[in-house]
Amino acid sequence: MLDRTLVTSHETRCRIRARRGALAELGHWLAELLPPPRKVALVSDRNVAPFCLKAAEAALKKAGFATHSILVPAGEESKSLKILGNVWDRVLTFGVDRSSVIVALGGGVVGDLVGFAAATLLRGLPVVQVPTSLVGQVDASIGGKNGINRPAGKNLVGSFHPPALIVLDPDLLGTLPEREYRSGLAEVIKYGFLRSPELLAQLREAGDLETLRNRPETIDTIVRRCAELKADLVERDLRESGERMLLNFGHTTGHALEAADGFQGLLHGEAVAVGMVAAAFLAVDLGVADPTLPAEISELLERYGLPVTTRFTPDELLPFLAQDKKRIAGKSRWVVVARPGSASIVDDPPAESIERALRAIHVRETPREAPAAE
Repeated sequence: MLDRTLVTSHETRCRIRARRGALAELGHWLAELLPPPRKVALVSDRNVAPFCLKAAEAALKKAGFATHSILVPAGEESKSLKILGNVWDRVLTFGVDRSSVIVALGGGVVGDLVGFAAATLLRGLPVVQVPTSLVGQVDASIGGKNGINRPAGKNLVGSFHPPALIVLDPDLLGTLPEREYRSGLAEVIKYGFLRSPELLAQLREAGDLETLRNRPETIDTIVRRCAELKADLVERDLRESGERMLLNFGHTTGHALEAADGFQGLLHGEAVAVGMVAAAFLAVDLGVADPTLPAEISELLERYGLPVTTRFTPDELLPFLAQDKKRIAGKSRWVVVARPGSASIVDDPPAESIERALRAIHVRETPREAPAAE
């Protein structure tokens, strides 16, 4: 399906292997890349572990690795100093050295957390990403960005630490809850509007989530295409100083929405979905896009059950936008799309345009009716 070596610097390489059943090859592929001694700390979350932790342990042990499994809570709460500290301590207790490896088996949260733990333990241990969510397979696992959240915003503490190996196994998506699957499709739609209109055509042709999930060949194509697009951008811009920033389409508002909600409500893809609609309204306001763009994006998102509006007001979101890590010299940076396949970065758009875009996605919650008088 996909076998690619991603050049992440003049010293490091990242191998991306993607095909159905790939989890069973995890130990074999890892042994090809790294010399003995072979100690692996395997980190997963409590939702994912029942489905694939034993299979991952078996694949590693078959290849001669000594393993130690660590479970963390599911959800954004794990991207915290408390959970990071627990992972550090458990890995160190296992007796790792610089020839040891940390494997992230889970969705984007586990990947972010484990990537940061690996980057900081012993000043840098090799990390392997085995994403089990659609968000992870099409986006989050590729590129070496990792981090944890702070009350002021998402991923404000982190590092760039490219993995040594990424294993993408679409079979792992089979047990993914429907809401998580929909969330991942937001990132697929993002890639479609940024770089690949054919992805949008595939989603429109499938029509709905149930039909799409019953087409494994289409899912395989989507995973491969998104991985290739992400790898291309990362290889040209590892540190996210230029073209790679396009991947933040929808994420400026999306991260603000997650933070405003205390990282407890919206899933990442759901927040990005609303963020893409906000960016579309901004593009129209700036004269970059046709006025039909917000409706075009919203129609596809809603077809797959993703939100396109929010209960948060501009005043509630603006403080979190001010903490966006992409800001430079106090100026904001937004990714806007002119049409599918054509995107650009806008530096410091007018505050009034941003507020109008945020107002366009805000809807008041319907008040509850007062109980009838007896």
